[in-house]
Amino acid sequence: MTMRERTPTPADMLDAQRSPAERVLLIWDLAIVALVCINLALIVFDLAYSLGPVADGLNAIAPNATHWYGETIHARFGQIDLFFVAVFVADVLAGWTLAIVQKRYHRWYFYPFARWYDVLGCIPVAGFRFLRVLRVISILMRLQRLSVIDIRTWWVYRQLMVYYDIVVEEISDRVVINVLSGAQEEMRSGGQTMTRRVVSDVIAPRQNQLTAAISSQLENAVVAAYQDNREQMQAYVARVVNRAVDANPALAGLERVPMLGRFVSEALDAAIRDTVNHVLDEAVSGLSSAEFDALVADVVDSVIQRTLAENAEGASDEVRDALIETLELVKDQVAIKRWHAHFE
Repeated sequence: MTMRERTPTPADMLDAQRSPAERVLLIWDLAIVALVCINLALIVFDLAYSLGPVADGLNAIAPNATHWYGETIHARFGQIDLFFVAVFVADVLAGWTLAIVQKRYHRWYFYPFARWYDVLGCIPVAGFRFLRVLRVISILMRLQRLSVIDIRTWWVYRQLMVYYDIVVEEISDRVVINVLSGAQEEMRSGGQTMTRRVVSDVIAPRQNQLTAAISSQLENAVVAAYQDNREQMQAYVARVVNRAVDANPALAGLERVPMLGRFVSEALDAAIRDTVNHVLDEAVSGLSSAEFDALVADVVDSVIQRTLAENAEGASDEVRDALIETLELVKDQVAIKRWHAHFE
């Protein structure tokens, strides 16, 4: 076991770096934790002892000890519990006084409401006694914040957190799915508020980023497609130009000119083909220019403005459908049971 993983000793908890007042409070907290644990163990054992079969079984195993417990502890359990209650009341009053001195709360009388479990746990009634376990939890959390202990390394804590994560995930998943389903139903029933807010509050403020992303994606897609199919496109252009030249009456008449007609016709055919191919090359290489970015910006701005317009029902419907499908994907993702990973 490394020094980092070593269980803190009492000496570690009361190291010299802490002030005398802090060490006194730590000793008091640890004493209260011990008393609460002893008190709760005594309560549970006395409840079990009150059951006839348990008492009979203990009497069969250790009759003298069982008789002593019945005469000494069980018969005076209320009085013994009042001793613990007196200590717990003193703890509440001391904590209340310290809270007033340190001005922890906005009003001096807020402490009993903030530490309601401590107050109710002092009531010597069976229904409230088990609230004393919350006092232990609160003290342990305080010791955790003071770096006196590290409950995250405890086996009990890790096991409890597994089931805590399961409960929280199940509850939160159902809440999120219900909320998303409600938003979908509202949009399906004709509600335009969310759709318009997405366009006005999400899309419109990011118009410049969308423009840059769209122009970049178009440029990369077109350039990649053109480079991969450049030869096929040039062959297609050549066929189109040849058909156009053959169908042109003027060029057909030019071919009948003696000696130069055929040469001139083929030269024009090649010139037109090279010009078209050159235009395509220039157009593709010009996608990264400022002119193309400005064109895309105008198109995106036009789409956003049309979507924001009151009479753009078609655009609103498209955005609405996209939002509904997006929320459905989110619901599918939320429905995944991530807590299964704890048991794999």
